[in-house]
Amino acid sequence: MPNVIDLIETDHREVEGLFAQFKEQPAKDLALKVCEELDHHASAEEKVFYPVVREEVPDGKSLAGEGEEEHGEVRQLIGRIKQTDDLDHVTELVTELEQKVQHHVHEEESEMLPKSREALGPDRLEELGAEFQAAKA
Repeated sequence: MPNVIDLIETDHREVEGLFAQFKEQPAKDLALKVCEELDHHASAEEKVFYPVVREEVPDGKSLAGEGEEEHGEVRQLIGRIKQTDDLDHVTELVTELEQKVQHHVHEEESEMLPKSREALGPDRLEELGAEFQAAKA
């Protein structure tokens, strides 16, 4: 069973790949796929991972709070992308979205995930991995 940190990092790499595809061939349907992936990922993190981080990881309250705040900013951009049909505007919004996601990923992978790996241990991380997968399904 994969642990939750591996699953989160895998999602990050998949979304980075989608952003790269969008840059090569901008299209509204691809932008919507990026949005859908981000929304499922953020929802699963907020439902399964962040509550545990908040309670069981050093500095967890601030780390989870910052993550949720960044998810809110991402969701605002997702809403704007969904409402826009002008491809040039969609492209501008996706570029802005990518910058926000890159910042969020960097923060998570340099702070929250290492601290969580240390604080929670392998069994707990696998248990959360199963819950994370279920929440995304």
